[in-house]
Amino acid sequence: MLFQTTVYYVWKKRNSRRHQQREIQGDQLRRFIDKAVRNRICSLRYTHGHKLEGLLRRWFTVTL
Repeated sequence: MLFQTTVYYVWKKRNSRRHQQREIQGDQLRRFIDKAVRNRICSLRYTHGHKLEGLLRRWFTVTL
């Protein structure tokens, strides 16, 4: 999930720079990726005992 999101936003940054002459800063890119991953994790519905049940908690542990 993180790899796909990172590739998407790096590609989007490149296109923005190439076609709109608008630069997206690295810190802004990091915030976009973090927000997209958090939104995706929150949208998933896990049943009790699923192996990815604590994924959002683990994401916060890694990113904070």
